[in-house]
Amino acid sequence: MTTATTFGMEFEVQGISPSTAASRLNAAGIACERPDTTHDTCQNWKAVYDGSVRNGAEIVSPILTANRLNEAHKVTKVLKESGAHVDRATGFHVHIGLNAFGDESTGVRHLTNFVMNWYAGHHAISALVAPSRLNNRFCRVLNQQYAERQASFTLNNQVGAFNGDRYTSLNLESVRRHGTVEVRLHQGTLNGVKAIAWSQLIAGMIDATKIGLNLTDTVGITPWENQTSVEQCQTLLDALVSLDCLNASTGDWLKTRAARLNG
Repeated sequence: MTTATTFGMEFEVQGISPSTAASRLNAAGIACERPDTTHDTCQNWKAVYDGSVRNGAEIVSPILTANRLNEAHKVTKVLKESGAHVDRATGFHVHIGLNAFGDESTGVRHLTNFVMNWYAGHHAISALVAPSRLNNRFCRVLNQQYAERQASFTLNNQVGAFNGDRYTSLNLESVRRHGTVEVRLHQGTLNGVKAIAWSQLIAGMIDATKIGLNLTDTVGITPWENQTSVEQCQTLLDALVSLDCLNASTGDWLKTRAARLNG
């Protein structure tokens, strides 16, 4: 993982209002703001309303570097202790800043290749999320034809949501809105370890793509499978570790999670 990679975390939760979440986080020593609008950029964590949760909030991180991902541990702990919970209506979204893909001369090509890697290996990646996320209108999975068209748009500097729909597993509309790529696939979580490992996996896949990983013809992944595969997930994780794009202990933790989730 490169030091240039920047992250944004969005935790959708039920059972706690934005004002209560902000108050409890501030009391615990975590600076948290309550901006006037949900899309205001803040220097600290922020708590806002979210239309997809009826009785809850969305807790959004500031721009984080890799050495600040551990803040998720304390944030999720405070939220749980304050009565927050997650259910099938909630998601955990990760934003990666475009700087992770490289400079102007290489960034678009790397992003294009990442789009293809993400969807070609989606059956392996999906072993790490709840089954309810795989047929979910808020994080649709593109098939090969649509993924190739999305990648083509990206390569031709027409980056944005496919058919104007940001509710895809890999949301490129966020490029226009925030200068980030948003991964929407993960279910809601208040487990800091899970949130951090998932974020590191995404960054690892980007780094591996930049040095030439191509899931259509390398590392033993059978691309474009329709069914979730724990074995293919383990193969992917082994590849990322061998390329020094994912810490071995994180890879082992994710392997265990995939096995338990699909056991």
